[in-house]
Amino acid sequence: MATADRGVSSVISVILMVATVVILPATVSVFALDFGERINQPAPFAADTTGEFEPETDEFRTNQIVQITHRGGDSVAVEEVEIIVRASGPGLDTEARLVDLPATDRYITDNIQGNVGLIDSDSAIVPMEIITDDGPNVWSAGDTIQFRISTGEADFRDPPKSGNPDADTLEVIIIHTPSDAIISENTFTP
Repeated sequence: MATADRGVSSVISVILMVATVVILPATVSVFALDFGERINQPAPFAADTTGEFEPETDEFRTNQIVQITHRGGDSVAVEEVEIIVRASGPGLDTEARLVDLPATDRYITDNIQGNVGLIDSDSAIVPMEIITDDGPNVWSAGDTIQFRISTGEADFRDPPKSGNPDADTLEVIIIHTPSDAIISENTFTP
Protein backbone atom coordinates (compact mmCIF):
# COMPACT_ATOMS: atom_id res chain seq x y z
CA MET A 1 0.00 0.00 0.00
CA ALA A 2 1.44 3.31 -1.03
CA THR A 3 1.20 6.28 1.31
CA ALA A 4 1.08 9.78 0.07
CA ASP A 5 3.79 12.09 1.29
CA ARG A 6 1.60 15.12 0.86
CA GLY A 7 0.84 17.29 3.89
CA VAL A 8 -1.04 20.49 4.44
CA SER A 9 1.59 22.64 2.81
CA SER A 10 -0.90 24.47 0.58
CA VAL A 11 -2.93 25.67 3.59
CA ILE A 12 0.17 26.79 5.47
CA SER A 13 1.50 28.59 2.42
CA VAL A 14 -1.77 30.56 2.08
CA ILE A 15 -1.60 31.59 5.76
CA LEU A 16 2.01 32.67 5.43
CA MET A 17 1.23 34.60 2.26
CA VAL A 18 -1.65 36.48 3.95
CA ALA A 19 0.57 37.27 6.92
CA THR A 20 3.32 38.54 4.66
CA VAL A 21 1.10 40.59 2.34
CA VAL A 22 -1.36 42.09 4.86
CA ILE A 23 -0.21 41.93 8.46
CA LEU A 24 3.50 42.66 8.10
CA PRO A 25 3.11 45.88 6.02
CA ALA A 26 0.37 47.13 8.37
CA THR A 27 2.61 46.59 11.38
CA VAL A 28 5.59 48.24 9.73
CA SER A 29 3.49 51.25 8.63
CA VAL A 30 2.38 51.92 12.20
CA PHE A 31 6.00 52.28 13.28
CA ALA A 32 7.30 53.89 10.09
CA LEU A 33 4.54 56.49 9.78
CA ASP A 34 4.43 57.14 13.54
CA PHE A 35 0.68 56.65 13.91
CA GLY A 36 1.08 55.50 17.49
CA GLU A 37 2.15 58.91 18.81
CA ARG A 38 -0.59 60.83 17.00
CA ILE A 39 -3.35 59.25 19.04
CA ASN A 40 -4.68 61.89 21.44
CA GLN A 41 -4.56 61.34 25.13
CA PRO A 42 -7.97 61.01 26.73
CA ALA A 43 -9.25 64.20 28.31
CA PRO A 44 -9.37 64.39 32.08
CA PHE A 45 -12.83 64.01 33.50
CA ALA A 46 -13.88 67.18 35.30
CA ALA A 47 -17.10 65.81 36.72
CA ASP A 48 -18.39 69.16 37.91
CA THR A 49 -17.28 72.77 37.66
CA THR A 50 -19.09 75.85 38.84
CA GLY A 51 -18.56 79.40 37.76
CA GLU A 52 -19.18 82.78 39.29
CA PHE A 53 -18.87 86.24 37.80
CA GLU A 54 -19.38 89.38 39.84
CA PRO A 55 -19.79 92.58 37.84
CA GLU A 56 -17.86 95.56 39.16
CA THR A 57 -19.69 97.41 41.90
CA ASP A 58 -16.98 99.68 43.28
CA GLU A 59 -14.36 102.04 41.89
CA PHE A 60 -11.40 100.17 43.38
CA ARG A 61 -11.33 97.50 40.63
CA THR A 62 -11.89 94.67 43.08
CA ASN A 63 -14.82 93.15 41.24
CA GLN A 64 -15.69 91.95 37.71
CA ILE A 65 -13.89 88.78 38.77
CA VAL A 66 -14.32 85.38 37.12
CA GLN A 67 -14.04 82.29 39.33
CA ILE A 68 -14.26 78.75 37.94
CA THR A 69 -14.19 76.12 40.70
CA HIS A 70 -13.35 72.45 40.11
CA ARG A 71 -15.92 70.51 42.16
CA GLY A 72 -15.02 66.92 41.30
CA GLY A 73 -13.24 64.60 38.92
CA ASP A 74 -9.66 64.28 37.69
CA SER A 75 -6.96 66.77 38.61
CA VAL A 76 -5.55 68.72 35.66
CA ALA A 77 -2.01 70.10 35.37
CA VAL A 78 -2.22 73.85 34.78
CA GLU A 79 0.36 73.67 31.97
CA GLU A 80 -2.13 71.46 30.08
CA VAL A 81 -4.87 74.10 30.22
CA GLU A 82 -5.81 76.99 27.95
CA ILE A 83 -8.60 79.40 28.89
CA ILE A 84 -10.71 81.15 26.26
CA VAL A 85 -12.56 84.28 27.41
CA ARG A 86 -15.20 85.88 25.15
CA ALA A 87 -17.14 89.04 25.92
CA SER A 88 -20.02 90.26 23.80
CA GLY A 89 -22.68 92.91 23.88
CA PRO A 90 -24.18 95.66 21.73
CA GLY A 91 -21.38 96.48 19.30
CA LEU A 92 -18.87 94.33 21.23
CA ASP A 93 -17.38 90.96 20.30
CA THR A 94 -13.91 90.32 21.72
CA GLU A 95 -11.83 87.34 22.77
CA ALA A 96 -8.65 86.61 24.71
CA ARG A 97 -6.83 83.37 25.51
CA LEU A 98 -4.76 82.57 28.56
CA VAL A 99 -1.95 80.31 27.30
CA ASP A 100 1.39 78.87 28.45
CA LEU A 101 0.20 78.62 32.04
CA PRO A 102 1.15 78.96 34.79
CA ALA A 103 2.43 82.48 34.31
CA THR A 104 5.86 83.01 35.84
CA ASP A 105 5.29 86.65 36.75
CA ARG A 106 2.46 88.50 38.45
CA TYR A 107 1.98 90.46 35.18
CA ILE A 108 0.54 87.85 32.85
CA THR A 109 0.60 89.95 29.65
CA ASP A 110 2.93 87.45 27.93
CA ASN A 111 0.36 84.72 28.62
CA ILE A 112 -2.53 86.50 26.88
CA GLN A 113 -3.30 86.13 23.17
CA GLY A 114 -5.94 88.07 21.32
CA ASN A 115 -7.37 91.15 23.05
CA VAL A 116 -4.64 91.58 25.67
CA GLY A 117 -6.64 94.30 27.47
CA LEU A 118 -9.68 92.08 28.12
CA ILE A 119 -8.02 90.25 31.02
CA ASP A 120 -6.48 92.39 33.75
CA SER A 121 -2.83 91.36 33.63
CA ASP A 122 -1.83 92.74 37.06
CA SER A 123 -2.36 90.05 39.67
CA ALA A 124 -1.47 92.50 42.45
CA ILE A 125 -5.03 93.84 42.18
CA VAL A 126 -6.77 90.48 42.05
CA PRO A 127 -4.75 87.33 42.79
CA MET A 128 -4.62 85.11 39.71
CA GLU A 129 -5.37 81.87 41.50
CA ILE A 130 -3.99 78.74 39.77
CA ILE A 131 -2.90 80.86 36.79
CA THR A 132 0.34 82.28 38.24
CA ASP A 133 3.33 80.22 39.33
CA ASP A 134 2.85 80.46 43.10
CA GLY A 135 0.99 77.28 43.94
CA PRO A 136 0.91 73.57 43.24
CA ASN A 137 -0.01 74.22 39.55
CA VAL A 138 -2.64 71.51 39.54
CA TRP A 139 -6.35 72.29 39.20
CA SER A 140 -7.92 69.75 41.57
CA ALA A 141 -11.30 69.37 43.22
CA GLY A 142 -11.88 72.38 45.46
CA ASP A 143 -9.44 74.65 43.56
CA THR A 144 -10.57 77.84 41.84
CA ILE A 145 -9.22 79.48 38.70
CA GLN A 146 -9.60 83.23 39.15
CA PHE A 147 -8.89 86.31 37.02
CA ARG A 148 -10.37 89.76 36.39
CA ILE A 149 -12.07 91.20 33.29
CA SER A 150 -11.04 94.78 32.55
CA THR A 151 -13.96 97.23 32.46
CA GLY A 152 -12.13 99.26 29.82
CA GLU A 153 -12.60 96.41 27.32
CA ALA A 154 -15.90 94.89 28.49
CA ASP A 155 -18.00 96.76 31.03
CA PHE A 156 -20.66 94.56 32.63
CA ARG A 157 -21.96 97.29 35.00
CA ASP A 158 -25.49 98.53 34.58
CA PRO A 159 -25.24 101.14 33.17
CA PRO A 160 -21.67 100.94 31.85
CA LYS A 161 -19.33 103.80 32.58
CA SER A 162 -19.37 106.42 29.83
CA GLY A 163 -16.96 105.48 27.04
CA ASN A 164 -16.58 101.82 28.09
CA PRO A 165 -17.89 99.07 25.77
CA ASP A 166 -21.22 97.72 27.02
CA ALA A 167 -21.00 93.96 27.62
CA ASP A 168 -23.81 91.58 28.49
CA THR A 169 -22.45 88.05 27.93
CA LEU A 170 -19.21 86.48 29.14
CA GLU A 171 -18.17 83.01 28.04
CA VAL A 172 -15.27 81.13 29.67
CA ILE A 173 -14.06 77.86 28.12
CA ILE A 174 -11.27 75.76 29.64
CA ILE A 175 -9.54 73.43 27.19
CA HIS A 176 -7.29 70.48 27.95
CA THR A 177 -4.61 71.09 25.29
CA PRO A 178 -3.11 67.55 24.93
CA SER A 179 -6.53 66.12 24.03
CA ASP A 180 -7.99 69.35 22.58
CA ALA A 181 -11.13 68.73 24.66
CA ILE A 182 -13.34 71.18 26.54
CA ILE A 183 -13.29 70.36 30.24
CA SER A 184 -15.32 73.35 31.47
CA GLU A 185 -17.65 75.81 29.79
CA ASN A 186 -19.49 78.62 31.55
CA THR A 187 -21.63 81.46 30.19
CA PHE A 188 -22.45 84.43 32.39
CA THR A 189 -25.11 87.07 31.76
CA PRO A 190 -24.93 89.37 34.79
